[in-house]
Amino acid sequence: MKKTILAALIASTATTAIAGDIYSNETTKVSFGGEVDAYLSTMDTPSQQQDADVNVWAKVQMDAEQKINDSLTGFASFEIQSGSWYDGTNPNATFDDVLVGVKTDVWGVAVGEVGDLAESADAIQKDDITNEGMYMGSAGGNHRESDGKGAVAKVKVGPMVFVADVNTVTDSEIGNTYGVSADLQHEMFSVGAAYISGEATAQDDYELYGVSVSAEINGLYVAATYAEFEGSKDFAFYTTDTVADGNTIGLAASYQLNETRIYTTYAIASIDNTDAKEYGDTTNWVIGADYAVASNISTFVEYQQAEADWEADDASTVVAGVYYSF
Repeated sequence: MKKTILAALIASTATTAIAGDIYSNETTKVSFGGEVDAYLSTMDTPSQQQDADVNVWAKVQMDAEQKINDSLTGFASFEIQSGSWYDGTNPNATFDDVLVGVKTDVWGVAVGEVGDLAESADAIQKDDITNEGMYMGSAGGNHRESDGKGAVAKVKVGPMVFVADVNTVTDSEIGNTYGVSADLQHEMFSVGAAYISGEATAQDDYELYGVSVSAEINGLYVAATYAEFEGSKDFAFYTTDTVADGNTIGLAASYQLNETRIYTTYAIASIDNTDAKEYGDTTNWVIGADYAVASNISTFVEYQQAEADWEADDASTVVAGVYYSF
């Protein structure tokens, strides 16, 4: 699940009492934190229709660091989560985002579900600024990052961040997925590019490459992403019968005024015709607002609308929620 604002809040308060140390000395630190999210939502999509529905989801997170020498630190992290989010339910407690690695001030490497440290698709997702909205600007990003079978290396050189990763597959007939990216960060703008390649199935290749740019000035943030893809089949609320090729364009804008942010995103995926079917375009539009009640509490409301040329029914959602971190 995506928590754009909450992630920023946790990062900004990680050294305060909100994400508290439960044990620390000169070389070792173990921290405990968590999050509870509550939603009120309605949905009308081709696969799911629901009236106003209340859902609650929660996680606890453990982070550990071990200083190996003056420059090198080992770290590990995991989450335990359970509950219902606005479009799904898993009442069983499950482990997520499990990773272990080493880092310095300029580089880090990790294995596991490594997206919390870095992934190659990060550089081309600058238009991913909603709280719970579906993301389609880079065709959804890396198709295997959340499987927990990854390894990543991240290096910062001045204003540049370089990432290389691999996500492995046990099936000997399906190749691993490899990715590289570069991201230039400036005070007012950023530019990123990424290339990801692998296999979607034993018969179909997977490929994603694109560029993403953003700029921010006086509270106004704008971003755009262009990506080409091969071997994808999930496009926000819609899927194709078989993996398909095409391109995506994602646009985003937001304005921050004190604790309030107003934002909108628009994305279009143009899907090439396949031997089985003519597809066309699918679009996804989100408008929303959020408000930081406190450093660890934020509220939001979002409206989302989507359509696809190959489906008769449009999709729409309305979601309001509260994120509470501790």
